[in-house]
Amino acid sequence: MTKPSTQRWWGARSRWLAVWTALLGGCGARTGLDVPDVATFPDVTDAADVTDAADVRDVLLPPMCIPGRFTLTQRGADMMLVIDRSGSMGQRLGGGRSGSPKWVLLRDALSATLPAFQERIRVGALFYPQEGADTRLATCALANIPSVDINPGHGTAARVIGVFDSTSPGGSTPTAAALLRAYNYLVRHPDRARARYLVLATDGGPNCNASLDAASCVCVGGGGPFGAGSCRRDADGQRCLDRERTVSEIAQLAANPISSIPTFVIGLADETDPNYAATLTAMAVAGGRPFVSSSGYATYYNVERAEDLTRAFTTIQNTVSRCSFVTPSRPEEMGSIVITAGGATVALDPTHRDGWDWTDRAFGEITFFGAACERVIASRTTEVQATVECVNDGG
Repeated sequence: MTKPSTQRWWGARSRWLAVWTALLGGCGARTGLDVPDVATFPDVTDAADVTDAADVRDVLLPPMCIPGRFTLTQRGADMMLVIDRSGSMGQRLGGGRSGSPKWVLLRDALSATLPAFQERIRVGALFYPQEGADTRLATCALANIPSVDINPGHGTAARVIGVFDSTSPGGSTPTAAALLRAYNYLVRHPDRARARYLVLATDGGPNCNASLDAASCVCVGGGGPFGAGSCRRDADGQRCLDRERTVSEIAQLAANPISSIPTFVIGLADETDPNYAATLTAMAVAGGRPFVSSSGYATYYNVERAEDLTRAFTTIQNTVSRCSFVTPSRPEEMGSIVITAGGATVALDPTHRDGWDWTDRAFGEITFFGAACERVIASRTTEVQATVECVNDGG
């Protein structure tokens, strides 16, 4: 049975597809070359807030349906790592006294996975909170400017690992600000030929929202992952769990009609409080790229052991670099496009368990998920094709 959170996720997703239909209008499909660069818009400083159809009605070109059979090409990818460097990353998984700190485990997992993908994916990184801040309030101060620690590029693995080796965890967890900053960097450097993704790796609940009520909020830190009462000692709500704002921010980044950028969420597990898992799951679902279990439950990439972290990064990198393809025809009617891999028909699967789904429909991007993705990876000679009919698109 599909879990309630999964039903809500796909319900929201269906509503967004309906919005896309209203925005795009007309009949059919277009290539990514028809989508204007973000740089052509007057102002994207606060792009995450652009959600009204009226704001984009006149800037999206009408689509066209192109009938025929097309051999699809893999889409290039930029992956921006948004890495939690807060104080709790210096602790061990599950709060134990043995094993490596989470900061070291994350470094080792990236060291093992990034080199194998760095010529296929352009990788960048933003670490938060900022280095050198000497007070709790200072570590919450992350300016919303379009800059990151490492710009996306090929061969950046050594530079990413170097930040782990040269800095140490400390401070608060301004996750919402970090994600918005990374997003704004990407939209300020548009590239229509490449898909763009945020990959958030975090071990704790987001905080740093001074507008929350310290006397009544769920609190992060002190006496456990969400220590009761510790926020009441503060004059502001900086230690409050900033769940609603962070989840809303991630959802807006993924659903922005001008520049949609999804977020993968990797959680270095410490589930001694249910608020932790619930917050990470909500963030992952809002980001549009959750891990979907064999039972159909959408959640985050849960890390309880070192090998889980390596597996999560491998799965994410395979998905964005080897299983995403572009079709030059995007018919409005789902039934008018058939996808085959190696001559075998692959089913449309919005649950992302085993099949393909639209992942950037305006550009014509499809992505294989689950076992279908593994089959494409396993057979390097597999030809991916789309057969499109336009008779039901209304001309």
